[in-house]
Amino acid sequence: MKDCTRICLLVASLCIALAAKKELKEGSVLDSEQEQALPDLSDANSLRELKCGICQGIVMDMAYAINRDETNLKRKLREVEIVEILENVCSHNMNEYGLVLDENSNPTKKWSRGSQTLRAKGGWVTRIAVNACSDIYNEYEEYLVDRAPKSCYIDQEKQTKTCDTGPIVYDICVQGFNWCAVPQSDENKTATTETTKPVDEGSKNEL
Repeated sequence: MKDCTRICLLVASLCIALAAKKELKEGSVLDSEQEQALPDLSDANSLRELKCGICQGIVMDMAYAINRDETNLKRKLREVEIVEILENVCSHNMNEYGLVLDENSNPTKKWSRGSQTLRAKGGWVTRIAVNACSDIYNEYEEYLVDRAPKSCYIDQEKQTKTCDTGPIVYDICVQGFNWCAVPQSDENKTATTETTKPVDEGSKNEL
């Protein structure tokens, strides 16, 4: 009888867990519970955290795109080409960004634009991304034109490319806009090592 009770309780718990796990797919509309779980924009710290996260993603997108094109073309980009890349990041990538859903399918404060990650986007979420990208582009265009191409170092002997966007993220997101309060340190730097062959867009690390 006790074994039967345990089995029944286990089944009941499993059913509750499955019921709590929402079945969602791309394009689904958030329900009322998910809407309530969205970060509170009236909270200054919450808004700042959101801007910090998207700022890091945008800066890494910009630096990545510049170095990707230089790798593919096997030459340094002209200034006009870099400016075009910065504009394209703001005009195309921002609609892909959204807030990652947690294990209960509720929005978190973590950003992603990965197509395989369910995320809440649209409305004010997308507006934050678009506005942040516009601010970064308007305030730091010349800086990015100069610094972003230098964020990667190619080791010809090993045929590897090491990219470190940490200093750029720090200058723009921490010192510039004061959206991120975390001081620069080795653990906060974003560094990747990749071959000098063209890198597929899908291989880029998510935020």
